[in-house]
Formats: sequence, structure tokens, C-alpha cells
Amino acid sequence: MRIFAINGSPKGEKSSSREIISILRTKLPAETALSVLSQIAQYRKPDDSVFPVMAESEVLVITSPLFVDGLPASLMVFLERYQRFLQSPEGTAGRAARQRVFAIVNCGFYEGAHNEFALRMLSHWCEASSLSWRGGAGIGTGEMIHGLSKVPEQASIRKPVIQAIEAVAKAISSGPEGRLEPAIFTQHAFPWLLFKLAGEAGWRSQAKANGVRPRDLRARPLERADPRP
Repeated sequence: MRIFAINGSPKGEKSSSREIISILRTKLPAETALSVLSQIAQYRKPDDSVFPVMAESEVLVITSPLFVDGLPASLMVFLERYQRFLQSPEGTAGRAARQRVFAIVNCGFYEGAHNEFALRMLSHWCEASSLSWRGGAGIGTGEMIHGLSKVPEQASIRKPVIQAIEAVAKAISSGPEGRLEPAIFTQHAFPWLLFKLAGEAGWRSQAKANGVRPRDLRARPLERADPRP
């Protein structure tokens, strides 16, 4: 089976989206041929050289972070260009029979369900591109995916996320009939309150490193002024 995986994160190799692909690879049959596009940013300028390879793959896997309840602009532009390629004479001639598409989207929110609309966007893109949408997973606590990469997969904190990625791998390996619908939404087995406190500490640390005062984190410069005297 030939699979093409897209890391849709602007962070490239050091992103949680790239780590998801690495985990997914270990869950697929050893004979699977997996090609990976690691840095989506390098394709911001028109360069369609990768599209023929993508079109020849039976399965397309898209991993991405959640940006404002949607997808990163660089990923959207890339997918739109791939859609145009598929509709061109060259793309029509070289593509595999109705390419199957799976996706895993992660976010910095706690609950994985925040990724639902991003997965819907990808399903609509598949419909417009005449590709076969097969579902996927939405993962919360996304920053922890890369941060816990050195922790054993069997650790309880990683278990829900690893199981979601395994479910995607199983659907892919099931062949033409494989699909994962409804989507799986999950997050790491980590208390919500501790996640909130860790996130706030992270914001304060980044603010200090960039010369931002703590009170400036709550600034609302565009808030409407109170009309009362």
C-alpha cells in the first residue's frame, strides 16, 4: 500500500503533527510504503512537483494543528493547488483510483472535540476534489504529543491518544472498505486543572522571554470604550 502523509504544521519537523505521522508509521504494516511531506511552508510558492507522487498514492493522510477553529492558511493553499492539479489532464491521468483520505487534527485546547469543524472542512474538500473521505481523529492537549514523545507509549497519560492513532492506522490497513466514522475525539489522560495551570505558566514564561508584562496579557486594546461618563 502506498501512503502519502502531509504534515500541515508550519512548525515542520518539531511539531506535534509530525510526531503523529511518526507514531502512525509504527502502527502500519511493515511493508507499507509511506512518503512524508514534512514542511508545508516550503510549498507556499507555486511548486507542483510533489503532486504527481501524491496522486499515485492510494491513501492520503493529513495531520494538522487547529488554527482558529480551522486549518493553517499554508495547508489550505496547498490543498487547493492539489485540487486543481487533480482536475487537470495530468492529474486525471496519473491519479490512483479514488484516493482515500484520512486526517488527524490536534489542538491546544483540552478537549479533542474542538477539532470537529476542521475535520468537516477536510471532508468538504474531499467532496470538491472527488476524493474519498474516510474520517479521522481530533486530539486535544496537542502540545503534549510532541512533548511526551520520549515517554513510553504504554504510559497511561499517552494511552487515549495512542489508541486514537492506532484506530486510524487500523482503518487505513483495512483496505478499500476501511473508514473511521464517526470521528474519534480524545485527549491525554491528564487532569484538566493541571493542564490549565501548565498552559498559563507557559504563557507567562513566553511573555517574560519576549519582554511582555503579565498585565499586558489581559490587554484589550480594541474593546469598545464605555460610553458612560
